[in-house]
Amino acid sequence: MSAAIVAICVLVPAVEAFDTWDQTLRDGNDTEATLVIAAVCVGFALSIGATALLARLWAALAAPRVRLTPRFANPLAATRHVRPTATDSSPPFTLRI
Repeated sequence: MSAAIVAICVLVPAVEAFDTWDQTLRDGNDTEATLVIAAVCVGFALSIGATALLARLWAALAAPRVRLTPRFANPLAATRHVRPTATDSSPPFTLRI
């Protein structure tokens, strides 16, 4: 597809330079230039689409699939196995029974 677009953009102006069947300056009708402009627009749209597709693919491939840190339902569940530190003072009066 891209080879056809490049061929149109290169060969059509060459054909325009050597044609003798139309008088572009007199009648203002230049179908070859219209074809080149259409080919450039299609090529531009294809390149933007391919760039957007590649960007989405790279983003999908770069996203981590496996989460290495565990999720806990209870935020305090991670601290259950922590040993309390010994202190020399007694607990506050409100905690005594």
